[in-house]
Amino acid sequence: MKIILLSSFIFVGISLSSCTKEEIPQPELSCEESYTSHPNNSLYAAFLDSYVSANQAPGSILGIKKWNEPAWVGSYGQSNIETGTNMTPCTPFRTGSVTKMFTAVVVMKLVEEGKFTLETTLTQLLPEMNENIPQAGSITVRQLLNHTSGLKQPTDDDVRYQTSLINNPDDIGNMDAGERLENYIYDNELKNQPGAGCYYSNAGYWMLQLIIEKKTGHSLQQNMEEIIFQPLLMHDTYLEKRDDTNVSRGYNFSGNKLMDVSQWDRADSDGDPAAGIISTASDLLKFGEALFTNQILSEESLAEMKITICDFGLGMESWVTEEGNSGYGKNGSSLGVDANLIYFPENETAIVIFSNFGGGNYKQVIDEILE
Repeated sequence: MKIILLSSFIFVGISLSSCTKEEIPQPELSCEESYTSHPNNSLYAAFLDSYVSANQAPGSILGIKKWNEPAWVGSYGQSNIETGTNMTPCTPFRTGSVTKMFTAVVVMKLVEEGKFTLETTLTQLLPEMNENIPQAGSITVRQLLNHTSGLKQPTDDDVRYQTSLINNPDDIGNMDAGERLENYIYDNELKNQPGAGCYYSNAGYWMLQLIIEKKTGHSLQQNMEEIIFQPLLMHDTYLEKRDDTNVSRGYNFSGNKLMDVSQWDRADSDGDPAAGIISTASDLLKFGEALFTNQILSEESLAEMKITICDFGLGMESWVTEEGNSGYGKNGSSLGVDANLIYFPENETAIVIFSNFGGGNYKQVIDEILE
């Protein structure tokens, strides 16, 4: 998720004193805490050291899963500077736009079940959108997934959204997808004609949540539980809003001081179908392996997800590293977090990188891992 403009607003007008400390019971985590017995523990730990040395995050996590060996996860630094809490392999993270992969999988499962097709239009699924969205009859499910619908991105385009998030984050955080559409998308001109250009937009995924819930009669969280979380034993992954102090805090700079920006990340993303998944590295590795080996979707559905326009597929993106390694996956970059899940088919390797410092990080370590 791109929020460069938003972050500039925040650091001009907010001081460190505006962050509040949460006092909330912590649920138990089920993931594995130690990977020292992994056959490549020393090598992979060196990769983590390389990543840490190239970045300035208070804490980081690296996960690696090659199909012929067990998963490995390592951690560094602190997940909460204020409390002195150490980062562990089990620390949950806000995954940002990695969430789009999960929402897209639910959509593709419904396509496989014949609920609709990728070319079904918005007005065929939600007739009321004919009055709310320009050219709704020309916008397809595929376009909502691959950012070619023309819907705008409120974090970049709407000063009202930005100002409300900065000054009254709970107002944004308490809105569901339908309310965000009503307040910031309806009756706005499109950024481009449907299918005629690419414009990254979380709003397409807000719309997809409405479609999923109407066609299934269940919440998006329930659909994810049934289709993804439960079958893959992803016990530490969820979408709905929870007060969970296990989750790593997020940080960025205010002047030359490191600032906890978690309250804005929470308001902008928690529970959101475009950016709200909270997960652990080990759970994301399970998801990556299952998705890219056709354990969740058919080979045909996965092939559709990989078709890219402007590097955007259906819920995922194409990746090419500095050394020319090609993969598929998603980055989730917010004000205080950088999250990544990437799969490299030629290497049969999935990589997860978490950092609790926002805005993107240096990822040359990926090429080191794939050598």
